[in-house]
Amino acid sequence: MGMIVLISEALLQRSTATDGRILRDRFLQGFCVRLNKRKRTFLIATSVRGKQFRMMLGYWPLMSLDEARSKAMEVLRQCRNGEQPSRKVPQDLPTLREAYISYCKAKGIKPSSQRRYESFYRTHFGEWLDRPVSHMAHGAFAEHCHDFSQTKGKALVELGRGVIGAVIKYVNAVYGLNSQSPFVKLAAAGLLPERTTPRARVLQESELPQWREAVDKLRERQRDFLYFVLYTGLRRNEARELCREQIDLAGGVLSVPETKTGRPHSLPITPLMREILERRCRGLESEDQLFKGVSAEHIYRMAMRLGAPRFMLHDLRKMLATVGNKLGVGDAVLRRILNHTAPKTDVLHRHYVGLGGVDVSEALVEIQTELRRLMINPRLMGTKIE
Repeated sequence: MGMIVLISEALLQRSTATDGRILRDRFLQGFCVRLNKRKRTFLIATSVRGKQFRMMLGYWPLMSLDEARSKAMEVLRQCRNGEQPSRKVPQDLPTLREAYISYCKAKGIKPSSQRRYESFYRTHFGEWLDRPVSHMAHGAFAEHCHDFSQTKGKALVELGRGVIGAVIKYVNAVYGLNSQSPFVKLAAAGLLPERTTPRARVLQESELPQWREAVDKLRERQRDFLYFVLYTGLRRNEARELCREQIDLAGGVLSVPETKTGRPHSLPITPLMREILERRCRGLESEDQLFKGVSAEHIYRMAMRLGAPRFMLHDLRKMLATVGNKLGVGDAVLRRILNHTAPKTDVLHRHYVGLGGVDVSEALVEIQTELRRLMINPRLMGTKIE
């Protein structure tokens, strides 16, 4: 027998039990919640015509307490009437479109990532968007996933594997379904391409003078964008979507509230950054973008057409990290500049060490100065110029 309590949102939020204990509701007899290490599971535990009956309703907080109570009352009413409830509670299932929107909201997915998911679904799974999510368990959907995995590139298949699997897990938890992602079965059968590996940096220090020469031929806004990404290591969209209100020229701080890691990011404004920012901020309103009109998808191709060596925008971020490492800048400082998260096993830097903008200012100036030197002559690496 489980402990009898009033099951409430407050109780679920503050509970720290992880031993699988079952709490029974004081007022709705037969309604329970099991407290495991990773999950809080709503259950029905009662009897029907003298025989024990158990049924899983869903997982908190993906299923709210009110939703769980409502389902429990429906099931318990059948039990009290001597009826054997169906393991699948009748319900109106959402469409795939509604499900992934709910998933993004529940998980707090960034708007930029949500737009990417929307584009993916619309382009590659458009015919399924307005069908109930139960259709994802049909053979036709599995066949569609197989065709997709055999005709698309590794990176796109990996994205599909992730977003389809995440939505299926979500609807399983919320609606008590038991569907399996077709990609799991395809992987088990060896029918998926190998997972992608991080692309090696293409742009080399020795090519920076050639890169600079081509970039200097671009229009001012495009040129400023590429130099700014090189000097800050910001991710593509973080730099592309910068607004005037994120730049505090008086206080000397650049702020990025939404990032890939989910943590707000900030950098000190160094002299090289200030030169670009003052030019780009001139005459802008607070909500205006600094690099409006710059295509982050195509700007590197524009530079290559003007003679730049082969590169991608992420190479500039890697270049900053590489130069910083060669200069002896510590890992913690580089992570702070790049807004990287320390590995889970690195408890010291993940939970204890916290560096602010002032703490990385000197190192960032040193790296940027070295990058500028390398764009003049890569053989000067590590050599001071008077």
